[in-house]
Amino acid sequence: MSFKKFLSEIKSIRDYEQNTIGNLLLNDINEYLNRINSTAGEENGFSFKLFENGTDIFESFEGVGGYSGIMIKSPHYIGLILDNENVKIEFLGAYYFQSIVKKLYELNLGSCWINVRNVSDSIKHKLLGSKDKKINYLLSFGITDVKAAKQKTSTIHVQSGESYKTNPYGARFVESLDTETCRLGMEDIVFLHKWGEGITYEELENRGLADLFQYVRNAPSYKNKQPGRFILKDGEALLAIKNPNNKENITDGGIMLYTIEGMVKDMGIPARWCYKEEYAPDDDKPEYVILAKIEL
Repeated sequence: MSFKKFLSEIKSIRDYEQNTIGNLLLNDINEYLNRINSTAGEENGFSFKLFENGTDIFESFEGVGGYSGIMIKSPHYIGLILDNENVKIEFLGAYYFQSIVKKLYELNLGSCWINVRNVSDSIKHKLLGSKDKKINYLLSFGITDVKAAKQKTSTIHVQSGESYKTNPYGARFVESLDTETCRLGMEDIVFLHKWGEGITYEELENRGLADLFQYVRNAPSYKNKQPGRFILKDGEALLAIKNPNNKENITDGGIMLYTIEGMVKDMGIPARWCYKEEYAPDDDKPEYVILAKIEL
C-alpha cells in the first residue's frame, strides 16, 4: 500500500460503531502487537496491550482522559505500556504505535490517539494491575460510525500556507474542538548543515528531497505544534525535536520518524536510521534534541 495514500487519507476518528469488530480481526491485531512486543518492545522497554472490553476503559477514563478531558468511546483500545518515561522508550514506543495506526487503516478501521499522561496514577495502576509500568497513551479503534462522521468535515492539506483543522495525532479531520491553523513551510522545518540554517525549495529539489519533505511535514502532532525539524548534512538527515522537556514533543518525534521512513521507502530512496540522543548546548531547557540519524 502506498504510504503517500496512507498519509493523505489518515483521519483521527472519534465516532465508532459500538459493536465488536469480531474475533478474526482482533486476533490479527493481537498477533501484530505480540510481534512488535517480541521483536522490538522487550529489548527497548515498551509493549502494547489490547483491551477488548472498551466499556471498562471508557468508564475508567471518562471525564479525565482524552483531548481536553473528553474521552472517546470505542469498542476496543490499545495501550502503549512503558517500563519508564525514558526519552528513548517514549520515542521508540511512539514510532511503533504509529505503525499500529497504519495497520488498523489497512484493515479499514478507524483509530485515534488518546493522551492519558495527566490522568492520576491510581486510575492507570488499576488498569494495568501494576505500579511498575507507565501508560501515557491509548489508541481507540473500531468501525467508523459513518452517520456521525458525515456531520463533520474532512479536508486534505496539499500546499504550504493553506489553512485547515486537525486533531491531535490525526491529520485533516475537522471538529468543533479544533482551531484553524497552518502547516509550517518546508523552509521552517528543514535546515542545512546546522540548526536554524535555512534551505531553499530549489536546493531541496536539487537534492531530490523536495517531494519527500512536502509530505513529511504533514506528519500529525499533538495540538498541531509541529515540533519536528530536520538538519540536512551530506548523505544524512538528523531528526531534531524542539522543546524536548515537553514529553508530547518526544512522542511527536517518534511519529515523525515513522512518517519519513515510510515516505523514503515509498519513493524508493535507500535509507536506514539509528537512534541518536544529542541535546543542544543549553542548561536546563535545551532548545532542541536530536533523536535519530537517517542515512539518505
